[in-house]
Amino acid sequence: MPPAAAPGKFCIISLNMDTRYRVPRVLALAALVLHLLGGLAFIRSAAPTYDETVHLASGYSYLATGRYAMNIMDHPPLSEMLSALPLLALRPSAFSGHPYFLRALPYHYGDLFLYQNTVPAEKLLDTGRVFTFLVWTALLAWLLWSFVSRMEGAAAAWLALAVFALMPVFISNDALVTTDAAAAVFYLASFALAWRFTAAAPVEAAAKGGKKQLFVAGGELRLRAAAAGLAAGLAMASKFSMFVVPPLVAAFWIADNLRWPRLKLSALLGYIALYLAVCLLTVALIYKFDLPLYFSGLSETLKRLGQGRSSFAMGSYTVQGVWWYFPAALAVKTPLVALGAAFAGAWLAVKRFRKDYLWLLLPPAVYFAASLNTKVQIGYRHIMPVMPFLAALAGLALARLLEARRGAWLVGALLALNAASVLRAAPHFLAYFNELAGGPAGGYRYFVDSNLDWGQDVKGLAAYLKSRGNPPVVFSYFGVARPESYGIGYVPLGVVSNVELTGTGAKVCGLKDVLLAVSATNLQGTYYPDKRSFAWLKSRRPVFTAGYSIFLYDLTGDRDGMEKLAAMFDREGRNAEADCLYDRASGK
Repeated sequence: MPPAAAPGKFCIISLNMDTRYRVPRVLALAALVLHLLGGLAFIRSAAPTYDETVHLASGYSYLATGRYAMNIMDHPPLSEMLSALPLLALRPSAFSGHPYFLRALPYHYGDLFLYQNTVPAEKLLDTGRVFTFLVWTALLAWLLWSFVSRMEGAAAAWLALAVFALMPVFISNDALVTTDAAAAVFYLASFALAWRFTAAAPVEAAAKGGKKQLFVAGGELRLRAAAAGLAAGLAMASKFSMFVVPPLVAAFWIADNLRWPRLKLSALLGYIALYLAVCLLTVALIYKFDLPLYFSGLSETLKRLGQGRSSFAMGSYTVQGVWWYFPAALAVKTPLVALGAAFAGAWLAVKRFRKDYLWLLLPPAVYFAASLNTKVQIGYRHIMPVMPFLAALAGLALARLLEARRGAWLVGALLALNAASVLRAAPHFLAYFNELAGGPAGGYRYFVDSNLDWGQDVKGLAAYLKSRGNPPVVFSYFGVARPESYGIGYVPLGVVSNVELTGTGAKVCGLKDVLLAVSATNLQGTYYPDKRSFAWLKSRRPVFTAGYSIFLYDLTGDRDGMEKLAAMFDREGRNAEADCLYDRASGK
């Protein structure tokens, strides 16, 4: 029987306990609602991003033809097939007899599949987007809650969910048909289930001499090792960067057992062998037992990534990468409340150390450390596998804060500030930048490409031009979406695309208003030999910005601007168009 309490004391205790568990749950559910609404709004606002046509078309071709032919050297098939799965009900054409398919030209095939199919392009793409958005959100939320609640309790788990739900990288990238969300999901699953193997409850049993020893139920350990192997196999079949998971898990298990002995080395090696066998079997099943195809794709991808790629970061240009790219991206593209809480959680995990916390700290630390040496640095999305662990650590810190006097108010206020920062970018969550960068409007000064500008905002540009009577524009576009499919009439200039975007027949000499639309990636000259190609625009104010990533300038009365634009046409060898602009600038 509990001891008697002073008048009113029992009520205070009950209220505190109720607050401790109810407040985090309410905050998490509210954040998840915002996450779902935000993701669906982003889907409606965004045209196809650079790689989505490839992923969607490739996934559908795998399902429709049973052949892994299109994009298999660049990406494993699991995530792509999952995104394309609901398209089977729509029955679009697979174009399996088309030369683009037969010659395995993924971007051209993706363009054909999306824009020339029997099903409208937007319906095809958004069907795949909504399906995988719901799948990845549900899986990440469940895995995160299960992982943190078992390790730290329900309050920390709910608060980790609240932080996860208000991370723009998940609101946007989970809602796109890419392989990045799958990597984040299965990286978390792999280490959460691997931790469960080390956390299996020991069983006390009598030994010789009357002493007692601790043993672990073998059947339970085998099941947990197999589950971890399944998650690792799914990770490897989703993105090639996940090939690091099995060796990392095996190394963690061995190190854990050396520091905190529980199993004989021979027994542990047996469980690792089971883990690796299940992992390999999972990959083999998804690859239809053609494992050489997996390793060929992995080899080709590593070779391609080793060559590097042009990128822009905070005014610097590189092809081979810089070590500070991802730390800087993390600093300006993560909500400050989430980032601060995650660092506080890491500090608490070290201060109140127990071995379980290593499974929250080491997986993201190792992955993030490996990212510092990568040569392809084109997006914050590449460190998405780190982010669920940051949400988990943030949950630990916020749960500790909840125990303080007026802790519920403090936690609620912090998450409200977090929500306000994130919703500032709505519905353009891909372009989110925090207050250190001046918000999403200042993001293009720091990072471009898939951090901000992945070609998704042509729909916003089209809507604005429609409000002005649909005037044609000179368009320097970065992306693969077809501007004409959204009603934009345009003259292409300095387009960066993997498909031919030849314009709509508009003539520079016939332009009533000289309107120039420039994608942020091109504005910064990321993929141009001359990085200052559009530097002259940076002193000019755009008349409109579509989703923070496409800038529209009116150069009609700007003599110097028209001459600079004419010079760009001249450099492309388009002298007749340049002459029209020179004449107009001179008043002829």
